[in-house]
Amino acid sequence: MLSMTGFGSGETTVGRYTVTLELRSVNHRFLDVAMKMPSALAAFEIEIRNELKKKIARGRVTCAIQFSREMSDLPLEISEERVANGLEMLGKMADLVEEAGHPRPKVKLKDLLSLPDMAKAEQPEDDTEQIRQAVMRSLDQAITGLVEMKTVEGMETASEMAGRIDNLRRHLDKVNGLVPSLLEEAHQRLKERLDELLENQLDPQRLAQEAAILADKANINEECERLASHLDQYADTLTQGGQVAKRLTFLLQEMHREVNTMGSKTQNLEITNTVIAMKEEVESLREQAANLE
Repeated sequence: MLSMTGFGSGETTVGRYTVTLELRSVNHRFLDVAMKMPSALAAFEIEIRNELKKKIARGRVTCAIQFSREMSDLPLEISEERVANGLEMLGKMADLVEEAGHPRPKVKLKDLLSLPDMAKAEQPEDDTEQIRQAVMRSLDQAITGLVEMKTVEGMETASEMAGRIDNLRRHLDKVNGLVPSLLEEAHQRLKERLDELLENQLDPQRLAQEAAILADKANINEECERLASHLDQYADTLTQGGQVAKRLTFLLQEMHREVNTMGSKTQNLEITNTVIAMKEEVESLREQAANLE
């Protein structure tokens, strides 16, 4: 079971290229990937997105990439054209100084070397395959770290959910224990209602309908049985792991329906209070399920 929140990072050097990649994931209904990368890596964006889709089902994922090239060991190159242009520029500057009435300065080698780009390393063409390897290895490291964190948080959430399921079982046991007294109260109300209807000389068919309606309203056994089944299925799903959020959400909808029906069918204060507590647990479970893949 995986949470939707997590962080993972990776760094890889291949040849003279170093790639640092970070993944951050937060809650989102679907998978939404935001890329932050230098233009030099734009060619790998689709491949990165496809790899993320294989490993992550839901969440807003931010992928931030930094890229650098090692230049220190490249030989310096001196261009004859740049030297000629530099000498011409220095000569014109010396002419201006002389025209201003000052002694003509001598042009020295250090003056020439101080000009921009006079001696620079000629950058070789990038090795696309080496860059790709650095990117994908860093991505693999980051995904591994992200999934590990999502797994840990998912296990913690599953443990909390299991505790809430236990609470719901205890509440349900309490309701089941109160059902006999509830039925007794319902029978008494039914008797009173039938006596009232008989006094008004209601026709037999209407009388039978009223009796059936009152009896159905007082019976919450089916709701209790279905809720118990949903709780068992929910607990089993928690132990399965993987991407279970959709199934858990569906079961919570069914559990909420059964609890609501229990509350609407009874006027017993103790059961009503227990139903309220059950609703609170179901709502907490719903919030936690929203954090899972």
